[in-house]
Amino acid sequence: MLKEIRKDTTTGHQMNRLVQGDVGSGKTMVALLSLLIAIDNGFQGCLMAPTEILAQQHFKGISELLKDMPVNVALLTGNVKGKARKEALAGAADGSIHILIGTHALLEKEVVFQRIGMAIVDEQHRFGVAQRARLWEKSDTPPHILVMTATPIPGRWP
Repeated sequence: MLKEIRKDTTTGHQMNRLVQGDVGSGKTMVALLSLLIAIDNGFQGCLMAPTEILAQQHFKGISELLKDMPVNVALLTGNVKGKARKEALAGAADGSIHILIGTHALLEKEVVFQRIGMAIVDEQHRFGVAQRARLWEKSDTPPHILVMTATPIPGRWP
């Protein structure tokens, strides 16, 4: 999968990929490595989750994995206020934040990226088409898109 993603990011066209898998199958690791490909090429990335709890989980997990790397990760949700919010917004705009993780808050007009190259949407079915599209409008050149979803579990029949 990563080999295909890397190849897609070199075509000059926007990548649109779906990663589907069971909980714990490595979707978030694929997302993180995809973000690192973008960062390695001078771009920023974002990861949008449908809930505050999931966004915080992604932020904590990714921050821990990257703690020894020169990669700046920030969290932006509706509950991030004051100085932390101002720093996240300023860092996205000036490029000093490499990965911005958040909820629908990432879609707000005030969120501006210096050079976004990869946008990840977790549990993509929880966002509308227009909402997801607002992420790619945050750049003159639409970023590569990776959407993730858990494998559906068939319903039980009585």
